[in-house]
Amino acid sequence: MTTDLFNTPAEEVSRLAKELGETKEAVRELTAKLAHIETRLKRVFPEAFAKLPRERKKSKADGVGELLTLTADTAMALYEQLVEDARNDRFEEVRQKLSSLSVADLSFLRRELGASLGKRKPSQRVLTEVIIGRIRESVMLSKHTNRQQLVDQTESASQKKRDDNST
Repeated sequence: MTTDLFNTPAEEVSRLAKELGETKEAVRELTAKLAHIETRLKRVFPEAFAKLPRERKKSKADGVGELLTLTADTAMALYEQLVEDARNDRFEEVRQKLSSLSVADLSFLRRELGASLGKRKPSQRVLTEVIIGRIRESVMLSKHTNRQQLVDQTESASQKKRDDNST
């Protein structure tokens, strides 16, 4: 009977995979026990686990180092003015007005409009494009007539036809 003192690579991989699985299972059990203990402690001593208010982290989107010059009212007034310019096909003026704003003001305007950046970094160009996207949405939505007006018009037209046919 010959026994090999050294494991083959396949046997070694198999043994390591088994060890890894056992270790992961032990960590899961430990985590579950710790969570159970923490939950019980929070129920018994809620004041010991009171949540502290966190300070909001400053990011580049907030325009760190730049002063904000817009307020909510001025931002919305500016937006309405930009939408009006866009309706009159003056997109170059819209771009000029947006390019004259600081990154902090553009970021504030973007937040007021509820526009998302997604995964893009907040640069002046990106913020300008996001805001112009919202402006274009507003222009497109304002070009269409009210649905209720259309319904009322068709009802009045069909009523007029009935009246003409009855006479």
